Amino acid sequence: MANQKLVALLASAQQEFTRGVAALSDEKFLSDMNGWTPRDVVAHLIGWNSLMIEASESLLAGIPPTYYADAPNDYSNINAGFVAEHASPERSKLLADLETTVQELMKFISDLPAEELNAYHGVIRNGKPATVFHVVHSLIGDYRHHSTELSEWLMSK
Repeated sequence: MANQKLVALLASAQQEFTRGVAALSDEKFLSDMNGWTPRDVVAHLIGWNSLMIEASESLLAGIPPTYYADAPNDYSNINAGFVAEHASPERSKLLADLETTVQELMKFISDLPAEELNAYHGVIRNGKPATVFHVVHSLIGDYRHHSTELSEWLMSK
């Protein structure tokens, strides 16, 4: 049951973000928004959706996720890589990729044994046990942050 609640939260956050991006004009989709374009933010989230599966698998194996190494850089190296990897200016393609990757992550979460969602396998992050729940919940927060950022940016224009 906890798995499905987490999946529902992720789906809701992703859908809210997608609605905001879909409402943009083509010009605004490619315009600077606080140092990134909305296109860049979509590319960033596509990459993090996939990375959260890898990170979860690492945590379940008791290994710190590779992205922890970029934390001192505020994940700027990882994010730059995602923006370069998903460089299409076509919103429909990027939103389709976003949907595909979030569906893959939701399937991973759904298929995970319920006891593994909050299981501690020896990895510590910021002084606390790192779990699958925490990494996915962090991604949900990122979706929500970018949705709010997008709304605020649009209202200020």
